[in-house]
Order: sequence, then C-alpha cells, then structure tokens
Amino acid sequence: MTTERSRALPIFLAVAVVAGSAGYYFFKIYSPAQTKSNAQAGVDRWEARWKAARDCLLGPTPGSSKTSEALAIREMNPDPWNRGSCTPLIGKLSRGDEEDSGLKAVETAWLEVDRAATKAAGAFATHIMSSTVLEDDPLPAALDALDAARADLRAAADMPALAQSGTPLRAAQLVPLTDGAATIKEISVDTKPSAHGIIVFGKSSNGDRDVEIALHTGGAPVVAAATGVLRAVPDGSWGAAAAPDRLQVGTINADGVMQPLGEHKVAGAQIDAIVGTAASGELVYNTDKQLVVTHTTGTGTAMTVAADPPLASVGAQAALDVDGRVALVWRDDKQAHGRILHVGHDEAIVELGDNPIGATCLTTDRAWVSTGTGILAFGGAKPMVMRANPFYIMLGCTTDTALLRSLDPHKPFLICTDDCRTVNLPSGAPELSAATVVAGKLVAVASHNGVLGLWREGTAPVFFGLPDHADPVMAQEWPAMAMTDGKVIDILARGAKGFVVIRIPAN
Repeated sequence: MTTERSRALPIFLAVAVVAGSAGYYFFKIYSPAQTKSNAQAGVDRWEARWKAARDCLLGPTPGSSKTSEALAIREMNPDPWNRGSCTPLIGKLSRGDEEDSGLKAVETAWLEVDRAATKAAGAFATHIMSSTVLEDDPLPAALDALDAARADLRAAADMPALAQSGTPLRAAQLVPLTDGAATIKEISVDTKPSAHGIIVFGKSSNGDRDVEIALHTGGAPVVAAATGVLRAVPDGSWGAAAAPDRLQVGTINADGVMQPLGEHKVAGAQIDAIVGTAASGELVYNTDKQLVVTHTTGTGTAMTVAADPPLASVGAQAALDVDGRVALVWRDDKQAHGRILHVGHDEAIVELGDNPIGATCLTTDRAWVSTGTGILAFGGAKPMVMRANPFYIMLGCTTDTALLRSLDPHKPFLICTDDCRTVNLPSGAPELSAATVVAGKLVAVASHNGVLGLWREGTAPVFFGLPDHADPVMAQEWPAMAMTDGKVIDILARGAKGFVVIRIPAN
C-alpha cells in the first residue's frame, strides 16, 4: 500500500539531486570559472599598460622579439626619440589597485611582476639619467626579467603564451681567448691586422704570465705562453730570445720556457720578427745602425743561424701576417726601402724613395705603408704605388685592401687597392665603430647592451644578438680594425669574463 510518505520520497530525492547538481555547478564549475575569468581580466588590464610602455620604448616595429635587444637596436638607430617620454608609462607597471584574484598561483605570480616592475623602473631611471653608455647597464636584464614575470603570470592565470612582436635576432658567435683554463685579462693591440689575421700580446690570469696570441680570421685562436721569448709564426713551437750579447733560438714548451739550441753573437739586438719552422725559418733583428735578416735551420737537437749582409738602418718597421709573411720597411740616411719575406719565397728589396715610414700591413700579395703624408704599396711583382693622402692613419689590411681612417672622426675613411677612394661611415653607424672592408665596401660594427650592429655601405643595418656582454677593443684612440676573409668578420672584444672574438657572417 502506497503512502504519502513513500510518494514524497522520489520527489525529495529529485529535488536533492537538482539542488546538488546546481551546487556542484555553482561551486565547482561556475564560481571557479568566474574567478579565473576575473583574474584573466586583471591580467589583461595590466597588459594594456605593459604594451603601452613597450610600444613607447621600442617603437612601432621592434627590431627583436626580445625586449632588451629591441631597445638596444632602437638606441643604435638615428632616431630623435626622447627616452624620457616613456618614464610615466614605465612607472605604471606595478599591479596597482587590482583586487585579490583568490587564486594562490596567480597571486604568487603577481608578486613577481611587482618585484620585476619595480626593478625595471629603477633601472630605466638609471639608464636615462646617464649621459654616457653604462658599462654595466641594469636595464636590459630588468626588462627581460619583467617579460619573464609576465609570461609566468599568464601561465598562472591559464592564459596562452603570446609571441611578442619582432623577429628573434641571429646569434653572434663568441670565441673565447683562454690560456688553458685561465682567462686573458689584458691585451695590447700595438700591431695592425693583415690579410689572414693579427698577432697581439697580453697577460693571462694564470700568474699574470705573458702570452702571445695569434688570431686567425675565421679560424681558432692560438694562445701561447711567451715569457721573455718571441714565438715564431706560424709554427709557435720555436722562437728566440734576446740577451745583451747574443740572440738565442730554440724550442719553446707550453709554459713559455725555451730550450736553447743555437745562438747568434750580436750586442744590443732587438728582434723584429720570426717566421717559418724550426727546421727552416727566418729571424729579423735590428741594432741602432743595422737591420739584419738571418736564416735558421734545425735538426731537433741543434739550430744554426746564418746572417745575410747587414743593411744600414736608422729606423725600421716589421709587419707580420699569421701565414708567416713579413713586410720589412726601413730607412737609411738617404731613403726608405721595403721587402716582403716568406721563407723560400723572399722578394727582392724595393726602393721606396725619400719617404717617412710608419704603420705597415700585408694584403695577400702586397705590403702597405703609411708615410704620414700618404700611403704606398710595394711587392707582389707589381710597381710601387704611392698616394698622397695626409692626415690619415693606417687601420690595417684585408686580403685585398688597406683601410685608413681620418684623424677627424667626422671625415671619410680611405679604402686603397691600386687606387684609393674616400667613403663615409655608413649612415647610422656610431663614430667609434670597428671598421673593415668586405667586397670593396666599408663595414662598421658596434655593440650596445647585448646587441651587435653591422652597417654596410649602401645597405640597411643588420643586428645580431650577443650571447654575453662583449665590446670591441680599442687600439690607441680608435676601435681595433675588424678582420675578414670575405666569409666571416672577426672582432676582437672584451667580454664579461675575459677577451673573446665576436664572429659574424660577412654577408
């Protein structure tokens, strides 16, 4: 028999199911979704301010999707943009008065955004108040940290990752210069690059020992200890040392210690160059009155030194290429002379007229000499070439050109083959750019806040990302000339932890 109570039970159960479903929907589905939606709306409101600040910093077409790189590119471009105009926008990148989202992960992410925004605002203030480029600018890292905090905030609010405007930069290669496990802490660039590279000297963090560094354009650097000795080029396993009354030649170990295997008696000699191998090489030295070319031979246990007739000299210059060639220029009391040495292929002496002699470098077949009033070239079975261009200083040589720079930074460069032509620094390139010549065109290179810019004569600039901080080194008052083999460009630079070679494509 059916009772009222039994008839009401199914109705009660149905109502309970409906109420339970509604409660489940409200508390488990609707309410969390609404909470998440509110949290996402707060992120959207903040991102509108973030985008306004980013647009102000980077302009309408950012040069990179990485904020720090895009800012560096904009600051390297000739743009009348006033960085200070972005200050109010940068100052509004904290969360502000947004209500608590109720989501622990989102609140944790907001704390990181606020920390990053505060650091970015302080770093920006430091950045714009400085009248010079900061060596340790805090802004690039602060901007990238803010971007990372933004990405984490979106993830915490269950929002999809968004790609930032701009294209990622190609990375430049950094080739470290090391003395074994030690870094190179000091380099002196007193020579000019030649066709295949440059020889420089420095000090290692390994006991402050002296090192000789052969930079082969496009190849691996060779760093070797050279304490009190001069290593040969390109075979650095042997070399020479000058004593008061003699020159000693012999093999040199990894610690820069020479095992003497032969000697040449001469007083007060200064070594200018050593090239070739221990079995067959050449050593050039000068005294206060003579320049002498010697020929060395070795058997592994002994070496002999045979000298050519001395040449009268009241001043001499020697330029080395890492392929083992030497360009000698010297003056007697009447005129200047020049000669290119390459073991087994020494060229004849060339008379250079009554000209002063200065900085010298080698292309693949000729030697170029700065005279103070111009530049001259000799060698390679070609007639001597002389061009009158006063007030230019020699930067160095590539495989086929000599590059000179005016003493006035606002005046053109000089590119010389058989003829010379003047060319202005490419538009937009900083005055203190490292320069070189690729395919006959002037190229300028400069770094700023993790970005390397390349400006080529007649084309738009190209930018590369630097994996670590690196700035081109100076050679006296100008940046050292960049080196190129036509395929890559190598720039000697000071990195965050020591010296490096920045290597980028030449084309």
